[in-house]
Amino acid sequence: MGFLETLLGDVVDAVGVATLHRMWSELIVNLDLPPTGEILMAGDGAADIELPVGSGQRFDTGSMVLVTRGEAPPDGATATDTGLKADSLDLVVLRDAAGSLTRLNVILQEAYRILKPGGGVLVTEFDAATLLDSRPQRYPQLLLSNLHPQVATYLRDRHPRQMDIAMALVRSGFKDGDAYTLDFPIGYFRDYQAYADSVAVEGWRGMDQISAEDLDALLEQLPELMKSVAPAGEFFDVEPVTVARAYKAI
Repeated sequence: MGFLETLLGDVVDAVGVATLHRMWSELIVNLDLPPTGEILMAGDGAADIELPVGSGQRFDTGSMVLVTRGEAPPDGATATDTGLKADSLDLVVLRDAAGSLTRLNVILQEAYRILKPGGGVLVTEFDAATLLDSRPQRYPQLLLSNLHPQVATYLRDRHPRQMDIAMALVRSGFKDGDAYTLDFPIGYFRDYQAYADSVAVEGWRGMDQISAEDLDALLEQLPELMKSVAPAGEFFDVEPVTVARAYKAI
């Protein structure tokens, strides 16, 4: 049984929060960094990550979370300019923080600067390339890009490819890196309308790139579209995510 099947086997009626926390815990612990280290998290939903490691006071700036025994981050700090001291942290976690390949390069250079020698960086980024090369039967949210091609262009521009992330880590000076794709769980559904209602609330990536009229039409059609995507009437919804890890040389 593969990693995804094992993971999804833990989910009953919906994706449990504990399951997602366990995924993040495993990704972070596998970096084998000091369990009492100081940590910076940045990007979408960074504040929602449950940390299995780290010690010190937690500071939440909205766009970043810092766990440190030192000072709070300065006002206006961002992932591209944290204002933190060089060689001061043990781990940097970047969750959908890129926005573009150019910005990712700047963020990784800043991460390298503030990490201690031997410190690690964990990058997770929505894998648009894998989504767009797949089928709706695997990733239902691909329906959006198939119906509205401008969404596909937007996703490709916003989310760097796995290979680009790996190369950006090397260019920034990181060593011993690896990168791979995981399917992160979103939910388990037994009803087409319930899925459409969930999409209406939670959204799909790139949904803000279509008009309100087109969105209303899509949500109205979605239960019928899902009958051909998941004819059995029940399905897991997942999305592909690139995971990349690397270290600052000692």
